[in-house]
Parts: sequence; structure tokens; C-alpha cells
Amino acid sequence: MKRSNLLLLAVSIIAAACQPAVDRFAVNGQISQADGKTLYLDHMGLDKVTVTDSVKLGADGSFSFSQPAPDGCFDIYRLRLDGQVISLIVDSTETITVSASMPDIQTGYTVSGSKESAQLKDLVMYQMDFIKELKQASQQYAGPETGVRQQRISELVDVFKSDVMMEYILPDPSSAVAYYALFTSVNGQLLFNPQAERQDAKCYAAVATQMDMLYPDAVRTRHLHNLALKSMGKTAPAAPLSDEKIQELSAKISESGLIDIELPDYQGKQRKLSDLIGNVILLDFTAFAANYSINYNLNLRRLYDMFADRGLSIYQISYDTDVHFWTQSAANLPWTCVRDESFMSSEYLKLYNVQQLPTVFLIDRNGDIVDRPASTDELEEKIAALLDK
Repeated sequence: MKRSNLLLLAVSIIAAACQPAVDRFAVNGQISQADGKTLYLDHMGLDKVTVTDSVKLGADGSFSFSQPAPDGCFDIYRLRLDGQVISLIVDSTETITVSASMPDIQTGYTVSGSKESAQLKDLVMYQMDFIKELKQASQQYAGPETGVRQQRISELVDVFKSDVMMEYILPDPSSAVAYYALFTSVNGQLLFNPQAERQDAKCYAAVATQMDMLYPDAVRTRHLHNLALKSMGKTAPAAPLSDEKIQELSAKISESGLIDIELPDYQGKQRKLSDLIGNVILLDFTAFAANYSINYNLNLRRLYDMFADRGLSIYQISYDTDVHFWTQSAANLPWTCVRDESFMSSEYLKLYNVQQLPTVFLIDRNGDIVDRPASTDELEEKIAALLDK
């Protein structure tokens, strides 16, 4: 080798030796009965999922991954194989060992080397058991028992949400599992809605306060801190309307005597409630991200398909904070869907004295509010009666 090349090699070796060592964590283990399948290690970022490494498993199913350790805050990763995932919490330079077996790695795995990953498994298992229970309830009360099914599902969701809050968030809001629990979802919908529910906002604030102290410079801390501040503001008790404001809003009353509503639909077009006068109108105050929403909208779709040809219109006001989620959902519905970005401080909620979501009003063909059904079980009969007049 030439002297110049030897000199360059020596300089490179010295330079590499002078570089500070990068702390790393490791995830290793074995997934049996998965010969020839590809296992991925994904990083769960705030706004995207990134594949950090992958390996094709051999006959013994062993694997080993290593990545730079989190800097200044815990991080969330997952192992992914054939659409099944195992979520892991990485705190520093630990070695996490995972063992599982196909075909059901998602529920049958064991994890060691990370206390919080083991706690997270308990939460995930509880979540999956709850989803099964929810599915069974939906099947048990299928058909005409729509109202009973919705009530049962709401009861189950309330119990699950309370358990998650009391078991995984409030006992130790400084833990990574508490942070993860805030974003628990059920069938694609977030369990906690901090911008609509005051108690949910308090949970976000409790975890954000602890993260502010433990990880003040972390991206996850800043993100959660901003969410918590916004949520506490939006769920603060609304101040009563002044006499001047009431007089101003009274100008919205249409010629029929109906308090008119004008809000943008998912395409940005302003839609008036009064434009539907002449039909029987179902006025609905709701939120698509709420736990009840899937079954609730399925029932509205059934009623609309049944009565639209006879003159039923639906004017549905959403109080969703996630405009993209609402837009995607509203675009698939055949009735008038609008969104009130004032959320819980909405003047329309005050004028119509809406205390909870969902709330429904029935309006006759003359534009008069004739009913405020307490239960969706009554809607079919009452709509049919109005259409027959």
C-alpha cells in the first residue's frame, strides 16, 4: 500500500476513534413459526410512522435490532409482522427482549427488560379485550334494538374509559404509559376528547405538567403542553350571554320563527337551516369523533334512506376539533353536514339550550320546532307521524 494511502487510513481511524460513542438501545428475541417472514421495527413519531430496521426471520425466528437511544425523553416503537404489532416504550439504553409465536403474536407475546413496555402490554391487552366485548354487544343488539345497542355500547365505553383513567393515567401521570393512554383509540376513534370533555382535558393537563418537569425540551412535551392548554381553554365553563348578545342573536330568527343557523359544509359552502323549510327537518347537534358516533350515524342513515323520498331532510352540526377527520366523514353522508368551529362556546348551543351531544330536534314543514326527542328510539315513529301530516 502506498504511503499516502496508509496515512489516509491512519487519519480515518484516529478520527473515528475521536467521535463520541452514540448510546443505543436494543430489541431482540424470537418469533417462532415465522420462517421467511419479514419483521419490522417502526418508530412511532408524532405525525408519522418510520421504518427504522427490518430482518427476514430464519427457522429459529431470532432477531436483534439496535437504534440510537432516545434523547431527553422516552420514545415509542413497535415490532410489526403480517399486520400485527407489538408496542414498546424505550426510555434509554435498555435491552428489551420479546418472545412470541405465530399466528397470534399480538396477544401472546412476552416482554422483559422494560418495566413500562410490560405495563403497556397490560393496557393493550385490556384494550383488545374491550374491543371484543364491544363487538359482541353490537352483534347481540343488532336489528331493531338500535337504541338499546347504543345505550349498551355507551355504558361499556364509559366503564373502559374510567378504568383507563383510574388505572393508567391518574395514579402516575409522569409515566410513559400514562402518555400513551391519552391517545388510546377504539375502532379508529380516540377514547379521550380533551377539547370537548373537561375531565379529559384535566387528564391531558396532569400528564403535560409532569412532562414539563421531566422532559422540558422534548418535542412530545411541547406538543402535549399545547394540546392541554388549548383543551383547558375550550372546556372552561362558558360565561352567560349578555342581554346585548341575546338581542344580536335574535336577529337570526327566520320569518317562520325558527332560530336560523348558517354554517359552512365540508366544501366551505355556507348552508342555512331555513333553506330546508318545507321538508320535515331533523336538526342534529353531534360530534363525529365521539364514541357513540358510528352506530348513531348508521341509525340516521337508516332513517334517511327510509324517509328522504317522503320529504325528510337532516341538518347535522358537527363540533369536531379535527377538521380533516370531520371532512372525510361528512363527505360520505347524503344530508347537510356543517361544522361549528366555535365548539363548546358556540352561540347555537346556547340558543338551542344544548347541554350534551348528541341532541336532536324535529322541525315540521312550517319551520316550527315540534319535538326534542329524549331517545333515538322514538325517532322513526315521530318522523313518520310528521311526514303524514
